[in-house]
Amino acid sequence: MVLTSRGEHVSDPEKLSSIAIEKAVGNRLVIGTSGFGSVGYPKTMPKYLAEEAASKGVKVSILTGASAYAMDGIFAEKRVAIRRYPYQNNPVMRKLINEGIVEFMDYHLGEWPFLIRYGWLDEVVEGIDLAIVEAAQVLNDGFVPTGSVGAITAFVEKARHVIVEVNRDVSEEMNGIHDIYIPQPGEPIPLRNVEDRIGSPIVKLPKGKLLGVVESSGIDVGGKPVEPGNVEKAIAENLLQFFQKEVGKGRLPENLYPLESGVGAVNDAVFKAVGEAGFKGLKAWTEVIQDSLLNMYLEGKMDALSATSLMLSPRNLERVYQEAEEIKRSIVLRPQDITNNIELIRRLRVIAINTAVEVDILGNVNSTHILGKNMINGIGGSGDFSRGAFLSIFITPSIRKDGKISTVVPLVTHVDTVDHDVDVIVTDQGYCDLRGLSLRERARLIIEKCSHPIYKDQLWKYYENAVKSGGHSPFDLEKAYSFHLNYIRNGDMRE
Repeated sequence: MVLTSRGEHVSDPEKLSSIAIEKAVGNRLVIGTSGFGSVGYPKTMPKYLAEEAASKGVKVSILTGASAYAMDGIFAEKRVAIRRYPYQNNPVMRKLINEGIVEFMDYHLGEWPFLIRYGWLDEVVEGIDLAIVEAAQVLNDGFVPTGSVGAITAFVEKARHVIVEVNRDVSEEMNGIHDIYIPQPGEPIPLRNVEDRIGSPIVKLPKGKLLGVVESSGIDVGGKPVEPGNVEKAIAENLLQFFQKEVGKGRLPENLYPLESGVGAVNDAVFKAVGEAGFKGLKAWTEVIQDSLLNMYLEGKMDALSATSLMLSPRNLERVYQEAEEIKRSIVLRPQDITNNIELIRRLRVIAINTAVEVDILGNVNSTHILGKNMINGIGGSGDFSRGAFLSIFITPSIRKDGKISTVVPLVTHVDTVDHDVDVIVTDQGYCDLRGLSLRERARLIIEKCSHPIYKDQLWKYYENAVKSGGHSPFDLEKAYSFHLNYIRNGDMRE
């Protein structure tokens, strides 16, 4: 039974936004919303809330599961946002963050719901006033999420009030694809296989919290399908060579172990190439299902997929609706504290494949910052997966901006993943298996196998000078950021 048909709750978004703003404490409103991978975020209430907040001088702190592109833009453009956690990808919001106008802190997405539940942010945001969630269907005791789960359960649990948006453009066939399970402190999560279901198909709504139900519309569109270019094809070929070597040595089975794919065009293109390489019986335990993964499933190359978000093109989303009964048998959407749970990642022996902004010759990875200071989007789940993975792999082109930037540098300007959690680096030039190597051995291998030829001599020169100064780590304090300083001064990292 759908609550909106009963007329028992406020359904006017303008009136609801006024009620919500009136409940703000000290001209500060803290909202937690659905949304992950810019999928499943609220479409109606943000506009009304931002306008009402701007007119009343109320400032808004925004918490999501991860990115919510259009919603972030609304609050940023109205200049009412003062805080944003834990991951974003909107250029206007990003600009305000890098200017220090919006306070931002990056968090591992697997830990994020835990931090909410245990009140770790309460000293700063003083609790969550309002949860706004998107639903495909609202029932008497809860609701069916749309294309993502994210941190919905934590926000609904901790918020003082809840508003549900029923998106009429989302098929009710989504009912049954979700597996909502809330981890209990100190208790093991009873999940053994990618396709296992251990929870409920709906998110339960605590009694007395529902402030209103409104209608919304809008189809979430993932990244556009990407045809692999020469660089992506080279990265994929090098990754496949590594997999084939591991299978040949008996360290990986022929169908590999469950795969995790970071978000982005490079990862999507690489997985498309993996799907064309002849591997069958694959499974994915990941954050986001992009087109490449779904296509592999529909083509019979992938047996099961588990994620927290469907980040698909409109064509593939329509296929999910049309083939829902079949898809629900093998594709599961879960809360992010399950998909990104380190213990599960390790127990399922996940192979994590994430994208780096830059890597250094010691094996450290920067995934989030430009020149050490400007935030791009956030670490997302790459930290969760790299720390727990059976194999932690980072991929990146060897150069960017027509060779003006080398992605292999003496020292990264911001460390997101430390060398201890990086097993393999893959570029279009080759791959480096870093397992068992000392820092000096790592440096020599990364320079030789992964750096671009136009930077190789420059990297060797740095390494040789660093070794002369002695020490376990090949490190030159005066020259560690020479590549980046060259770029700041000359617009090119080359000497």
